[in-house]
Amino acid sequence: MIEPYDYYNEYDSVAEKLSEIKSNVDTVTNFAQQKGYRIFWRGQANHEWGLTSSLARTLSTAAGVDDHLLNRVEQALLDEASEWITDLHNQNYTHPLAKLAYLQHHGIPTRLIDFTSNPWMAVFFAAESLDKVDGRLFAIMVNETDCIDETPPDTPWHEYPTNAIKIYNPEAAGIVFPRLTAQGGVLALGRLPSTTPHRKANDKILNKSRALLAEEVRKILSVPFKLSRFDPGNAESPIPNRVKLPIGLTFRLHVNKESIRRDLAGLTRRNIFPRDAVATHKTVYPDATGMVAHSKILLGLKQGVLVL
Repeated sequence: MIEPYDYYNEYDSVAEKLSEIKSNVDTVTNFAQQKGYRIFWRGQANHEWGLTSSLARTLSTAAGVDDHLLNRVEQALLDEASEWITDLHNQNYTHPLAKLAYLQHHGIPTRLIDFTSNPWMAVFFAAESLDKVDGRLFAIMVNETDCIDETPPDTPWHEYPTNAIKIYNPEAAGIVFPRLTAQGGVLALGRLPSTTPHRKANDKILNKSRALLAEEVRKILSVPFKLSRFDPGNAESPIPNRVKLPIGLTFRLHVNKESIRRDLAGLTRRNIFPRDAVATHKTVYPDATGMVAHSKILLGLKQGVLVL
């Protein structure tokens, strides 16, 4: 069975310095601007994790996941949530996608995957935890027409083409949470990926590259995200010019995570990242739940230590 990292490795590059992270982000951003594409980012603390939604991951542990099963479970959760959660009676949550955004925000499994319009926020998430493991950054480029700023009625994603990814901006649609605003949060959605377009990776047992099987693709991805090569060392063409949308890119962060967090917090003498890129637990999680999870005073009290 091919694992996520086997697939990433075919397209991977590695940033080994803070300056290389910044340079890579700038390179990808400039490419998107030149082409007139919208770009969104995601950071993951472990470079070997798949790019999957919480609901797809949950279902894959119990059974083989397909669109039919995903849709059934999603609808059952929406029905139960509508009966259970009084907030969802608010008119902002009339449509299913708005309800899913609410559930995602509160930790209930959905098909949605968190992305951000802010690359430095993604860098923060890639470096937030698991200090002994490399992080990973993803970028996705789409057309303006693939960005959803108004909540659609019903469940149009059930009929999306199997290669389509849409980016939903809940805040633009009137769904506002302090954390969502602080993180520049958006949500990626689409149908589960198929075996087309072909995705290849090295099979360690066969010792050769081969096309991924459907179950392998869906273990690695839960939206039809197809990686393109990113070669930051190629000044003339770091990203292939003929690559088609949606464009997926990734690179690995082989950098001391504490140094990343300190730079993002503005605690170093010579900051590498832009000064408007400041990201700390207080700015990223500006709510009571964030304080409970990250307050040094509260964490100290839990351990019987007074931190003042």
